[in-house]
Amino acid sequence: MKFSRILTLAILSLLSVNAFALDRIWDMRYTYGPDSKPSPKFAAGLGLRTDFSDNIVIPVNLMGTLAKEWDMGVKVDVYAYNKLENVVASVDFGGRYRYKPGSYIELDGYFGLNRNDKSALVFTYGMEHYIAKNFSNAYEFRSGFLDGATGEDGIAKLVVGMTPTLHFGRSVVCMIEITSSGSIGNVREDFMLDIIPKLEVSVGGARVRLDFDIGILQENNNNQKGVGLYVLMGL
Repeated sequence: MKFSRILTLAILSLLSVNAFALDRIWDMRYTYGPDSKPSPKFAAGLGLRTDFSDNIVIPVNLMGTLAKEWDMGVKVDVYAYNKLENVVASVDFGGRYRYKPGSYIELDGYFGLNRNDKSALVFTYGMEHYIAKNFSNAYEFRSGFLDGATGEDGIAKLVVGMTPTLHFGRSVVCMIEITSSGSIGNVREDFMLDIIPKLEVSVGGARVRLDFDIGILQENNNNQKGVGLYVLMGL
């Protein structure tokens, strides 16, 4: 409990500085955002995200369990801009080791599929603590390397986030993800903060999640907002 409180205060202090909208590294994972749940034996997912304009992202993923502690998956993101006038795509291959319940280490390899796209490697450490029977808080620390994550002037991309969560039985989950990122070597122009309320409902073998991204402003940066719908079906 003491560790969780100290960690929460540290993250809130970091997030209290100015920032702007969702970072591309958010998509550099084989899951649909932070998720401490074990993967099904095999599952397929489909999603749609938009910024309320002509720009959309369509993520498709496959994931499964190799052994009791090992998960792996692949996700393809298709980005369509300006009414499909410009379409780009990327693929992420990832794996996760669960060294104890609620805690994991993850490695993702991100590859742009278009001519001038860059690649990236992203390391993730995540954990979830139950503070009460129906309330938990998840934390995630990520570091991204290579030009796909950091840009040309960055050395490393760092991400820190937490997700307070209310559990209503096993079927309904309400979350608020707070995530922030910035590049070492390019901090002022590349620092972002997003608050993402989420509602997830489990129906049979499917998980359906609705996200609403709220980008927090910095004076000269973006104020984009977006909504996403994701469906993951165990097979």
